[in-house]
Amino acid sequence: MRPVVHVVGGGPGDPELLTLKGARLLKEARFVLYTGSLFPEGALRELAPKAELLDSKGLVLEGIAARLAEEARRGGVVVRLHSGDPSLYGTLLEEREALEALGVEVRVVPGVTAAFALAARLALPLTAPEVAQAVAFTRLGVRTPVPEGQGPGALARPGLTLALYLSGMHPKRLRRELLEAGLPPETPVAFGHRVGQEGEEVGLLPLEELGGLPPRDTTVFLVGEALGRKGLRSRLYDPSFRHKYRR
Repeated sequence: MRPVVHVVGGGPGDPELLTLKGARLLKEARFVLYTGSLFPEGALRELAPKAELLDSKGLVLEGIAARLAEEARRGGVVVRLHSGDPSLYGTLLEEREALEALGVEVRVVPGVTAAFALAARLALPLTAPEVAQAVAFTRLGVRTPVPEGQGPGALARPGLTLALYLSGMHPKRLRRELLEAGLPPETPVAFGHRVGQEGEEVGLLPLEELGGLPPRDTTVFLVGEALGRKGLRSRLYDPSFRHKYRR
C-alpha cells in the first residue's frame, strides 16, 4: 500500500468553515505542513492537537515534497493544509506531481474559497435570474503573468460576475482596467480583506470608488450586476412554472 498525503482545503481562515472531513483529518493528523501566512497557527493548534506543525514559508517545492513523502512513509495521517480550496490559485498540481514521482498517493479534500466566503458574509448572490448566469475567477498579472485574454479587463462584461484574487495591492489599476473594459462606474464591487480571520474587513461599493481602497494583500473582490440587483425572482418557485416535482 502506497503512503498517502491528504491535501486539505483549509478555507478562508475561519475554523468553522472547514469541511467535516478536513477537520477529522486534522484531528487525527500526526504531521501537518501548512501555509502560515494564510492560516492562523493558533486555530490550527486547536484543530490538530496531536500533530507536529511545520510552516511551509521557508520551503521550496522540492523540500515540501521530500518532507511530506518522508512523513507519509512513517505512517499515520499526514496533511498538507492549503488555504481556501486547493484547486484554485494554489500549488496542487506541482505538489501532486512531485509526490507521485516519489511514490506517494495524494488525496484531496476541497475547501471554501475566499470568494464564496465573502459572498456568504455579505449575503450576496453571484448569479441572478436573467441577469448573471456565469462566474469567472481571475487575477491581475503582477509578478507572474496572466495568459492573454484571461485577465480582468478581457473577461469583464455585463452580466458576468468576476471573482478577483491576488489583486488586492492594486485597487487603482483594477478600477482602471474594469472601467476601460466598459463596465459602468456604478457596477457593484464587494471587497473582503482577511475574510473569516481576525481583522476581517468587508464591504460593498461602486466600481468608481474602488481605487480609494488601501492596497492590501489577502483581499478578494467580487464585481458584477448580480451583487446589486433587487426584486428578482427565479422561475423555480414561481407558481406558474411546472417541473417534475411540482405539476
